[in-house]
Amino acid sequence: MFRRDAFVLIAAALVVSAMAVYASLGETPFFPASFQTTLGDCPENGDIPAHRRAILDEDEATWFRHQLMVLHEAPLFPVNASQSPTLRFTYLADGQVAMVRVTEAEGGRLLLTGKWLFGSAGCADRGGCVVKKLLSPAEQSRLEAAAEPLLRVPSHGCYGHVDGSIFVLEETDGHAYRMWHQWSPRDGDLRRTGEILLQFAGWSPVDW
Repeated sequence: MFRRDAFVLIAAALVVSAMAVYASLGETPFFPASFQTTLGDCPENGDIPAHRRAILDEDEATWFRHQLMVLHEAPLFPVNASQSPTLRFTYLADGQVAMVRVTEAEGGRLLLTGKWLFGSAGCADRGGCVVKKLLSPAEQSRLEAAAEPLLRVPSHGCYGHVDGSIFVLEETDGHAYRMWHQWSPRDGDLRRTGEILLQFAGWSPVDW
C-alpha cells in the first residue's frame, strides 16, 4: 500500500510539474514583439507577387507558439550566449504537424531532432514520434548549401496560398534570432531547406 500511494503521489507531482512548465511556456514570448511592427521583404511565390508585410502578426505568433508547445519545444528567443547555434523548421498543414531541429554539437557536427504528432506520417504513438541522429558530413554540406542563401537575408513572413501548408524556419547563432515563414512556398530557399530537413528526419508530408 505504501509503495502504491507513493507512486500515486509521485505521478501526481510530475503531472502538476509538467502542467506548470506548460503554463509557464504559454506565457513566454517565443518571438520578438518587434516582429509585429517590422516589415520584411517577401519574394515572389508562384502567382503571389513580391510584397512587404510585418514579419509576424499576432495571430501567427499565437498559432506558431501553440504548435511548438504541443511538440514540447522551448523558445529560441530571447537569445543568450550559452545557446548552441540552432536551426529549427516547423511544418504545419491540415492534420500534419512536424518539427526538425538541428543544433551544433561538439566538433561542429549537427545533431538533428525530428518530432511529429500522432497520425502524421504514420506515427502510431499517441505521444508523438521522435527521431534523433547526427548528420553525416554529406548531409550537413547539403543542408548548409540549401540554407545559406536564406540565412543571408533579413527575417520575413510572407503571404501565399492559404489552403496549403506553412513553412516556418527559425535560426539563432547565440547572438541574434531570425525567422522566415511563408504559406505554401512553391519553390525557393525556404522550401528547399524545409524539404531537406524533413527528408533527413525520414518524414514525407502527404500533401505538398
